[in-house]
Amino acid sequence: GGRDGQAVVYDVGRGVVLASLAKCPGLISSVAGAVIGGKDDDNASSFVAVVTGSDEGTIRLHSLPSGRDEPALLAERNFDSSPVVSAVIHPSSDDQAVRMIVATRNGKIALVKYRLAGGERGALETVFELTRQGKEKEDVYTAGALHPDGLIYAAGTDEGTIFIWDLKTKALAGTLESDDQQSIDCIAFSENGYHVATSSSAPSTAIQIWDLRKLQSIATIHPNGSDGNGDGDGKEDGQSGDDANGNTRVDIGRISSVAFDPSGVFLAYSGEGGTKVCMVKNVEDVVCALIPSKTKGRKSKKKDEAGPFRGGVVWGGVGTAGAEEKVWFASGCDGERPLRIWGVSATE
Repeated sequence: GGRDGQAVVYDVGRGVVLASLAKCPGLISSVAGAVIGGKDDDNASSFVAVVTGSDEGTIRLHSLPSGRDEPALLAERNFDSSPVVSAVIHPSSDDQAVRMIVATRNGKIALVKYRLAGGERGALETVFELTRQGKEKEDVYTAGALHPDGLIYAAGTDEGTIFIWDLKTKALAGTLESDDQQSIDCIAFSENGYHVATSSSAPSTAIQIWDLRKLQSIATIHPNGSDGNGDGDGKEDGQSGDDANGNTRVDIGRISSVAFDPSGVFLAYSGEGGTKVCMVKNVEDVVCALIPSKTKGRKSKKKDEAGPFRGGVVWGGVGTAGAEEKVWFASGCDGERPLRIWGVSATE
């Protein structure tokens, strides 16, 4: 999704664009998809559901049939004109209904349902909402993520707090407090559900990895070094150079997104200047830095800007066009049109 309100769906395996979805009001702030009705390409009843959220509070549910039919807009709804910070499709979705978890900046989390069979079609129905009770002031949500099992939801706030919600009991299960208390702008769960990574898009902010079972921080990553100006060499975030030992150093500027690979072994974090991949068990072990050539050595244009820095990084499964033995991940960031898809050896 982009600033023009347009969402584009890619088939990475074939290297083609599947569809360009109808523009939504405002900027797209969230986009997610899932196969509904089975993952067999020959299943005529299956389709890809895509939900988009905008900074004007609108969510849209689209369908991409498995055949050659054009994508269709199934339903649209505005949530009190409050910006949508996250909209994801719940894994309980089936051929009866598409279920989505939507979080908005005004501190609300809702389970929303669209009926596919029976009942009244054409409307997005709220099943329940989650709001904290007895709070001193209104929560301001800035990011959200759904646990792989669909039972836990994490919501980040503008003050660096991460609320862990139990969707089954509809109760707050825990609270995490980031070290720097900056706005939480990106959250990701590991596929095994044991870890969650969080970060802010504020300059020189660290990434934290949390043990979800203990509700404790277990690792801190300084993407561009350990001090407030990259790595202490006098260079600004978003610039490359050499460290004190003469080794090549690459800064990627403000962080826009974090994502664990499907195995939970690696964590990718993406920013203004590129993407780095590290080991989860040893975050200082950066296995690769993927830097588009045109960003090398350039000064970040967004370093001093306030507010979230839009972008994303998504891991995929084995098999890309012409590289069946590779997993892949795609990354993109604010201010650039290209979506970059990287292949990584599945055996390394």
